[in-house]
Amino acid sequence: MIKTFNMQLDVTKAWTDRKFQWERQVTATAFSPCGTYLVACGIDFQLQRWNLGDDERISLEGHPSWVGDLAFHPDKQRLYSVDYHGGLFCWDYSKAIPTLLWKKEDAHQGWARKVAVSPDGKLVATGGNDQVVRLWSDRGKKVAELEGHEGYIFSLLFDPGGKNLFSGDQRGVVREWKMPAGKELRQLDLAVLHTRLENFLAHVGGVRSLAIDSARQLLACGGMTNAKSNAFCPGDPLVVVMDLATGEEKMRLTPAEKADGPINGLQFLPGGILAGIGEGASGASLAFWTIDQEKPVHSIKMNSGYAVDLHPDGLRLAVSHFETNGRGGNGRHSTPETYISNDGVIDIYNLYEKPAE
Repeated sequence: MIKTFNMQLDVTKAWTDRKFQWERQVTATAFSPCGTYLVACGIDFQLQRWNLGDDERISLEGHPSWVGDLAFHPDKQRLYSVDYHGGLFCWDYSKAIPTLLWKKEDAHQGWARKVAVSPDGKLVATGGNDQVVRLWSDRGKKVAELEGHEGYIFSLLFDPGGKNLFSGDQRGVVREWKMPAGKELRQLDLAVLHTRLENFLAHVGGVRSLAIDSARQLLACGGMTNAKSNAFCPGDPLVVVMDLATGEEKMRLTPAEKADGPINGLQFLPGGILAGIGEGASGASLAFWTIDQEKPVHSIKMNSGYAVDLHPDGLRLAVSHFETNGRGGNGRHSTPETYISNDGVIDIYNLYEKPAE
């Protein structure tokens, strides 16, 4: 059951008293639709499920490589995850020991980076380095392949009504697809989030995160601009807010804190406030914008972050980032047991004034 609070949303008073620690870096995190669980995935080939009632932690094992993203079915007790060997896995997360229901080990060629589930739960969308968006039934039957991207697919998002799917790529293009047919409706130009200079060995940047407000008027696209090189990919973090009806740019948002990496996670909150988390060698921040001004109304300094997710009660925000532990590195070794990695941390921020003790 979702616990509710007699509190008023006020992001300027955000505070945290809960932290979930993981011995490896976290790539994504999300609350279950029932509000009972928090699940995260990371670079040790596993997912972790925490019970928010008693903090019990259970591991979901079976992926053969880094687990890059996860998404919940809206009402069935299913969880979908994708890995860097191109696999798509489906779990029953509600059992005392979560079980694997089915898997597609070759859902993509190369990295499968993103997964999203339609609001009605009938479609699962995946995308990755093969530049193709694939649609699946909730039982793993391939429904369609959506082609046209010319770069890695970094972000996927169904609109709140479930009629359309948005996919963002490495070259700064967002494509909108009609569901369930998979017909391309339009392309949105986010070239400001992409850099390819003559001395670069690769495309840098891309549309790393997407969010749509509850009124379905705005599409926020996160990434970075003005990339300086392709070594560690430094650049200026940026969110571009688009008018969803016209496809025109409406506003550009930047963090208050100096940073040199992309905005990896975006989430609209009640009242139209946008939360975002970025990364960078010099650190990053959790930022809250009101959309009508470039700089955030509130920000919280922290290490590089990767994802944000709003609890179903609308008053708690999960924020994943890393915490330096002296080991350093992102764990590029042959087995998870020998990974060298910073710790993954998920902070739960209460988005209201802290009650007096």
